[in-house]
Amino acid sequence: MLKLREAIEAAVIRRPALFRWSLAMSKEDSLLRQGRKRAELAARRAWQTVPAYRDFLAANGVASANVPFEQLPLMSKDSYIRAYSTDQRCVGGSFLKRGVAIDESSGSTGTPYNWVRGSAERMKMRNEMSCMIEWILGPQPLIAINGFSMGAWATGINVGEALEQHSVVKSTGPDLEKILHTIEFFGSDPGYILCGYPPFLKLLLDTMRQRGFTIDDYVLHGMVGGEGMSEEFRRYLLTNGFQSCYSGYGASDLEMSIAFETPESIAIRGLLLDDRTLREDLLDGDHRIPMVFQYNPLNCHIEVTDEGDLVATLNYSQTISPRVRYNLGDEARVVRRIDLLKIIGKHDHTVDVSADRRMPLPYLLLFGRRDHTVSVMGANIYPEDIEHALYQDAEIVTGYTSFQIQIVDGDGGIVHPRLAIEWVDESVPEVDRDALARRIEERLCELNADFKNAWDEYSDALRFEVELHARGQGPFAKRDGRIKNRYISKGEA
Repeated sequence: MLKLREAIEAAVIRRPALFRWSLAMSKEDSLLRQGRKRAELAARRAWQTVPAYRDFLAANGVASANVPFEQLPLMSKDSYIRAYSTDQRCVGGSFLKRGVAIDESSGSTGTPYNWVRGSAERMKMRNEMSCMIEWILGPQPLIAINGFSMGAWATGINVGEALEQHSVVKSTGPDLEKILHTIEFFGSDPGYILCGYPPFLKLLLDTMRQRGFTIDDYVLHGMVGGEGMSEEFRRYLLTNGFQSCYSGYGASDLEMSIAFETPESIAIRGLLLDDRTLREDLLDGDHRIPMVFQYNPLNCHIEVTDEGDLVATLNYSQTISPRVRYNLGDEARVVRRIDLLKIIGKHDHTVDVSADRRMPLPYLLLFGRRDHTVSVMGANIYPEDIEHALYQDAEIVTGYTSFQIQIVDGDGGIVHPRLAIEWVDESVPEVDRDALARRIEERLCELNADFKNAWDEYSDALRFEVELHARGQGPFAKRDGRIKNRYISKGEA
């Protein structure tokens, strides 16, 4: 029966209008109940067909998957992926089948890994992504320039294949000159979807401005992924020529389309940025502004542990390497849409999105990886806080492309934070770095209550040292094969 339902759903998502209608007519609570049932079935299938999962349950004292779902042990990269071979983690104990593709993760948190996906699950993922693109941007084909890294990396290939179902695609990878040449060659008549990691899209826009492109003559839409982005980043793009910018949430070790931004989710995130009282109420006092996504429970059953870790189960029966209650290592919250809208209404806000731009899907509030922080005097400094401060600084915002934070030893053994900023090109501006450091400290005190408390107790340990580097120089010179920026540096620069 489940496979029949999935076959019907697969046929529906090949027709974007029908797919949107089917979701719009659904009830959120019904989707959540069905998603949980599918997760339970996924666990039982994995126990019956996947050697590693049978051994994993037994090693954790669970005789079978026929137990309450919450009693099944949590998987993680350490406890499951590294503990078992790729073959053992696949249905039937082998991935050597026709139509299977191998993706590689970026290695941004360590060693790159290989992940296998069958043709059915890849087709499903591409169809869903293309449906969302059409719903967000409309049916008119555009020129989509795929600036995600190419090769074995999961994001670039899969995004390119999804875009082909909607638009005319050129996959350049993050090659700035090729992208600029393409835009110049085809001119301003067609619209463009510019896809890539958030810092690269900022670099692209800033370079277009420097080179005198008449940006207002172009129709530019942004699609980003691979890492989080701030709402200030989106507003920067929108105030400098972009018509829209959307992000999605995926993970190489799970699925590329776990959750996605919608017009409603973007409006809600804007409210969280602008209304601190609303943010504190919704997030129990947390000052950070999470990414705000909606997700389809039929595809992925999502839980959050008591510690705030995001745990996901793939619900699709044709997944060749099942993950059941897999801890992704990201910090998140899950909230029903109806509950989220009630909290927003309590603060006298309305979400100004037309009915045909809404989906009755639950919300995933994503803070990012738990280990992406540095700590001084008990105060966590998050990359999001630094990005917020930099986007408020008119002297820096139009030219920086990336940054790194680390804790270094100062005079007298006093540690303090060091911020290295990468500039868009070789012409690093003459900036009063001490004054810039003071502005950053002031903004962190305004934003981060823990930082403010630590500052009041012992400010010497929280005084920033600021460096500016030309593009690709200093700590940004050696990326060690990584395709994403690294915002936290644990060692000496």
